[in-house]
Amino acid sequence: MGCCSGRCALIFLCTFQLVTALERQVFDFLGYQWVPILATFVHIVVVILGLFGTIQYRPRYIVVYAVWAAAWITWNIFIICFYLEVGGLSKDSKLLTFNLSRHRSWWREHGPGCLREEPAAGLGPLDSQAPVPAIGCTLEHGYVEALHSTLQILVALLGFICACYVVSVFTEEEDSFDFIGGFDPFPLYHVNEKSSSLLFQQAYL
Repeated sequence: MGCCSGRCALIFLCTFQLVTALERQVFDFLGYQWVPILATFVHIVVVILGLFGTIQYRPRYIVVYAVWAAAWITWNIFIICFYLEVGGLSKDSKLLTFNLSRHRSWWREHGPGCLREEPAAGLGPLDSQAPVPAIGCTLEHGYVEALHSTLQILVALLGFICACYVVSVFTEEEDSFDFIGGFDPFPLYHVNEKSSSLLFQQAYL
Protein backbone atom coordinates (compact mmCIF):
# COMPACT_ATOMS: atom_id res chain seq x y z
CA MET A 1 0.00 0.00 0.00
CA GLY A 2 2.87 2.38 0.89
CA CYS A 3 4.63 1.62 -2.36
CA CYS A 4 1.46 2.21 -4.38
CA SER A 5 0.71 5.53 -2.69
CA GLY A 6 4.33 6.66 -3.05
CA ARG A 7 4.42 5.70 -6.73
CA CYS A 8 1.11 7.42 -7.41
CA ALA A 9 2.30 10.60 -5.68
CA LEU A 10 5.58 10.59 -7.63
CA ILE A 11 3.78 9.97 -10.94
CA PHE A 12 1.48 12.91 -10.21
CA LEU A 13 4.39 15.16 -9.25
CA CYS A 14 6.38 14.23 -12.36
CA THR A 15 3.35 14.93 -14.56
CA PHE A 16 2.77 18.28 -12.86
CA GLN A 17 6.45 19.13 -13.26
CA LEU A 18 6.25 18.41 -16.98
CA VAL A 19 3.29 20.77 -17.35
CA THR A 20 4.93 23.61 -15.41
CA ALA A 21 8.28 23.07 -17.17
CA LEU A 22 6.67 23.25 -20.61
CA GLU A 23 4.83 26.43 -19.60
CA ARG A 24 8.09 27.95 -18.40
CA GLN A 25 9.90 26.83 -21.54
CA VAL A 26 7.40 28.67 -23.72
CA PHE A 27 7.93 31.99 -21.92
CA ASP A 28 11.71 31.52 -21.88
CA PHE A 29 11.61 31.04 -25.66
CA LEU A 30 9.52 34.19 -26.04
CA GLY A 31 12.11 36.10 -24.01
CA TYR A 32 15.14 34.53 -25.74
CA GLN A 33 16.45 33.29 -22.38
CA TRP A 34 18.87 30.72 -23.77
CA VAL A 35 20.43 29.51 -20.51
CA PRO A 36 17.06 28.80 -18.85
CA ILE A 37 15.90 27.16 -22.11
CA LEU A 38 18.79 24.67 -21.98
CA ALA A 39 18.31 24.04 -18.25
CA THR A 40 14.58 23.48 -18.63
CA PHE A 41 15.15 21.13 -21.58
CA VAL A 42 17.43 18.95 -19.45
CA HIS A 43 14.86 19.14 -16.66
CA ILE A 44 12.09 17.88 -18.95
CA VAL A 45 14.24 14.95 -20.14
CA VAL A 46 15.16 13.90 -16.59
CA VAL A 47 11.56 14.22 -15.35
CA ILE A 48 10.41 11.96 -18.19
CA LEU A 49 13.15 9.53 -17.18
CA GLY A 50 11.96 9.63 -13.57
CA LEU A 51 8.36 9.12 -14.65
CA PHE A 52 9.38 6.11 -16.75
CA GLY A 53 11.40 4.69 -13.86
CA THR A 54 8.48 5.08 -11.47
CA ILE A 55 6.02 3.35 -13.78
CA GLN A 56 8.42 0.55 -14.78
CA TYR A 57 9.92 -0.02 -11.30
CA ARG A 58 13.43 1.18 -12.24
CA PRO A 59 15.05 2.51 -9.03
CA ARG A 60 18.19 3.70 -10.84
CA TYR A 61 16.18 6.05 -13.02
CA ILE A 62 14.43 7.41 -9.95
CA VAL A 63 17.80 8.00 -8.27
CA VAL A 64 18.90 10.03 -11.31
CA TYR A 65 15.67 12.02 -11.01
CA ALA A 66 16.27 12.63 -7.29
CA VAL A 67 19.83 13.87 -7.90
CA TRP A 68 18.62 16.20 -10.65
CA ALA A 69 15.80 17.46 -8.39
CA ALA A 70 18.45 18.69 -5.94
CA ALA A 71 20.33 20.38 -8.80
CA TRP A 72 17.09 21.89 -10.12
CA ILE A 73 16.33 23.36 -6.71
CA THR A 74 19.79 24.95 -6.65
CA TRP A 75 19.30 26.38 -10.14
CA ASN A 76 15.96 27.96 -9.24
CA ILE A 77 17.42 29.47 -6.08
CA PHE A 78 19.99 31.13 -8.35
CA ILE A 79 17.21 32.40 -10.64
CA ILE A 80 15.42 33.93 -7.65
CA CYS A 81 18.64 35.62 -6.52
CA PHE A 82 19.25 36.82 -10.07
CA TYR A 83 15.87 38.50 -10.54
CA LEU A 84 15.75 39.88 -6.99
CA GLU A 85 19.33 41.14 -7.45
CA VAL A 86 20.74 39.36 -4.43
CA GLY A 87 24.49 39.11 -3.93
CA GLY A 88 25.48 41.69 -6.52
CA LEU A 89 23.51 40.04 -9.35
CA SER A 90 21.66 42.28 -11.80
CA LYS A 91 18.49 41.27 -13.60
CA ASP A 92 19.41 43.72 -16.39
CA SER A 93 22.56 41.80 -17.31
CA LYS A 94 22.76 39.54 -20.37
CA LEU A 95 23.84 36.52 -18.33
CA LEU A 96 20.80 34.40 -19.19
CA THR A 97 20.91 35.16 -22.91
CA PHE A 98 24.55 34.17 -23.54
CA ASN A 99 25.00 37.85 -24.48
CA LEU A 100 23.32 37.07 -27.82
CA SER A 101 20.36 39.44 -27.56
CA ARG A 102 19.16 42.50 -25.70
CA HIS A 103 16.00 40.78 -24.52
CA ARG A 104 15.41 40.12 -20.86
CA SER A 105 12.38 38.34 -19.44
CA TRP A 106 9.21 38.14 -21.53
CA TRP A 107 7.31 39.28 -18.44
CA ARG A 108 9.22 42.56 -18.49
CA GLU A 109 7.04 43.81 -21.34
CA HIS A 110 3.97 41.60 -20.94
CA GLY A 111 3.53 41.29 -17.18
CA PRO A 112 0.19 41.66 -15.36
CA GLY A 113 -1.23 45.12 -16.03
CA CYS A 114 1.75 46.26 -18.11
CA LEU A 115 1.21 48.86 -20.83
CA ARG A 116 3.79 48.94 -23.61
CA GLU A 117 5.27 52.38 -24.21
CA GLU A 118 5.72 52.71 -27.97
CA PRO A 119 8.63 54.94 -29.05
CA ALA A 120 7.69 58.24 -30.57
CA ALA A 121 7.89 58.51 -34.37
CA GLY A 122 10.85 60.25 -35.93
CA LEU A 123 13.39 59.13 -33.35
CA GLY A 124 15.44 57.14 -35.83
CA PRO A 125 15.32 53.51 -36.90
CA LEU A 126 13.97 51.09 -34.38
CA ASP A 127 16.08 48.16 -33.26
CA SER A 128 14.01 44.98 -33.44
CA GLN A 129 16.18 43.45 -30.73
CA ALA A 130 15.64 46.31 -28.30
CA PRO A 131 13.10 45.59 -25.56
CA VAL A 132 10.15 47.98 -25.50
CA PRO A 133 9.70 49.47 -22.03
CA ALA A 134 6.44 48.85 -20.20
CA ILE A 135 4.72 50.97 -17.57
CA GLY A 136 2.00 50.46 -14.99
CA CYS A 137 2.84 46.81 -14.26
CA THR A 138 0.87 45.37 -11.37
CA LEU A 139 3.72 42.98 -10.59
CA GLU A 140 7.29 43.59 -11.67
CA HIS A 141 8.77 40.95 -13.96
CA GLY A 142 11.45 40.05 -11.42
CA TYR A 143 8.80 38.98 -8.92
CA VAL A 144 6.91 37.01 -11.58
CA GLU A 145 10.07 35.07 -12.43
CA ALA A 146 10.81 34.57 -8.73
CA LEU A 147 7.31 33.17 -8.18
CA HIS A 148 7.79 30.76 -11.08
CA SER A 149 11.06 29.56 -9.57
CA THR A 150 9.50 29.25 -6.12
CA LEU A 151 6.83 26.95 -7.55
CA GLN A 152 9.54 24.87 -9.23
CA ILE A 153 11.44 24.60 -5.94
CA LEU A 154 8.39 23.43 -3.99
CA VAL A 155 7.42 20.80 -6.55
CA ALA A 156 11.01 19.60 -6.96
CA LEU A 157 11.40 19.33 -3.18
CA LEU A 158 8.27 17.19 -2.93
CA GLY A 159 9.48 15.12 -5.87
CA PHE A 160 12.87 14.59 -4.19
CA ILE A 161 11.21 13.38 -0.99
CA CYS A 162 8.83 11.05 -2.84
CA ALA A 163 11.66 9.72 -5.01
CA CYS A 164 13.78 8.85 -1.96
CA TYR A 165 10.78 7.12 -0.38
CA VAL A 166 9.93 5.12 -3.51
CA VAL A 167 13.55 4.04 -3.99
CA SER A 168 13.73 2.86 -0.36
CA VAL A 169 10.50 0.88 -0.76
CA PHE A 170 11.67 -0.70 -4.02
CA THR A 171 14.97 -1.65 -2.38
CA GLU A 172 13.24 -3.21 0.63
CA GLU A 173 10.94 -5.22 -1.64
CA GLU A 174 13.89 -6.51 -3.66
CA ASP A 175 15.75 -7.47 -0.48
CA SER A 176 12.73 -9.27 0.97
CA PHE A 177 12.11 -11.09 -2.31
CA ASP A 178 15.72 -12.19 -2.34
CA PHE A 179 15.45 -13.33 1.30
CA ILE A 180 12.54 -15.68 0.63
CA GLY A 181 14.32 -17.25 -2.31
CA GLY A 182 13.02 -15.15 -5.15
CA PHE A 183 16.53 -14.88 -6.50
CA ASP A 184 17.80 -18.29 -5.34
CA PRO A 185 21.01 -18.92 -7.32
CA PHE A 186 20.59 -22.72 -7.08
CA PRO A 187 16.91 -23.47 -7.77
CA LEU A 188 17.64 -26.03 -10.45
CA TYR A 189 20.01 -27.90 -8.15
CA HIS A 190 17.32 -28.27 -5.47
CA VAL A 191 14.73 -29.48 -7.99
CA ASN A 192 17.12 -32.04 -9.45
CA GLU A 193 18.10 -33.22 -5.98
CA LYS A 194 14.45 -33.71 -5.02
CA SER A 195 13.67 -35.55 -8.26
CA SER A 196 16.65 -37.88 -7.79
CA SER A 197 15.53 -38.67 -4.26
CA LEU A 198 12.02 -39.57 -5.44
CA LEU A 199 13.38 -41.80 -8.21
CA PHE A 200 15.65 -43.57 -5.74
CA GLN A 201 12.72 -44.25 -3.39
CA GLN A 202 10.59 -45.65 -6.23
CA ALA A 203 13.42 -47.93 -7.39
CA TYR A 204 13.93 -49.18 -3.85
CA LEU A 205 10.24 -50.07 -3.52
